[in-house]
Amino acid sequence: RLVPARALGSRKHKKFVKLAKGYRGRTNCFRIAVQRVEKAWQYAFRDRKVKKREMRKSWIRTINAGSREHGVAYNRLICGLRTADIDLNRKVLADLAVSEPHSFAAVVATVRAHDPYLSAQSSKPAAGPLDGLEASRYRWFYDQRGGGDDDVEDPPAVAA
Repeated sequence: RLVPARALGSRKHKKFVKLAKGYRGRTNCFRIAVQRVEKAWQYAFRDRKVKKREMRKSWIRTINAGSREHGVAYNRLICGLRTADIDLNRKVLADLAVSEPHSFAAVVATVRAHDPYLSAQSSKPAAGPLDGLEASRYRWFYDQRGGGDDDVEDPPAVAA
């Protein structure tokens, strides 16, 4: 059966107008509908990559929170995993940290045993937010300002 040439063009027009339904702009106009659909395809292509980036960032945040509960920073945990020859990716580690905290604690303990820096530290997490390196940074800052000498007592006042 012979199909007129205009029928094929009309089918293409209808397809693009249907794809552009709900987009901003006059989508009943073919030329604008084509522009909107092509822009949507560009956004979809870009955001497929952004989605992967965002998921990785989310896994890293979860692992960091879980590892800091055990007194280990994220970068030390990842470095220790390589040293201990443990091949767990970030997705699995994040899932362990959320759904299997005891298994995650065992992984952190294994990392702590293999990393010389972590094994030298105590296995207990820091008692407060300003312990360790952060405290030394604040101490340095206050020493530079000329204040913060809480350790030094004032000399006793001499009665006149």
